[in-house]
Amino acid sequence: MKRGALNSLAASLCDYLHSRNNDIAGYWGIGMLCATAAREKSNEYAFQIFPGRPIVIHGCEISDSLRVTEKLVKLNIDLIEGRLSFIANGRFSDGADKYISCVSVAVKQGSRVGMSMSHVECWPHEPTRERRRHLDGVMQATMLGWFKRLLG
Repeated sequence: MKRGALNSLAASLCDYLHSRNNDIAGYWGIGMLCATAAREKSNEYAFQIFPGRPIVIHGCEISDSLRVTEKLVKLNIDLIEGRLSFIANGRFSDGADKYISCVSVAVKQGSRVGMSMSHVECWPHEPTRERRRHLDGVMQATMLGWFKRLLG
């Protein structure tokens, strides 16, 4: 592969890691790792991506990542390394802590190296906020059903 293609692959992997389509234990992967980083007072994780194996960052497996890494097997990549860091950046309007998540990925094939970096605003996963959101939805559905039975 040429260096431009390696850069493109690295950018795609960065975008995949920041995507809301991947998760850890059913929650946004970056939010879960951000919560772990805040709890452990560490702000950087190093990781490697192995073609044909699930992506694991700090002991957390990204769900469905095997589907992505299986496509890397045929590309004959030597090494994929990355860093994930979190920088505190104030608070959101609802009071949640705000962080900037930075993912950098380097892809090596032979003597060529492709690199990319991306940033996204994120917040640490808080189970209490998730429960509240879930209960709000349940309450709305229950009240809607009650009104339908009342009118119908």
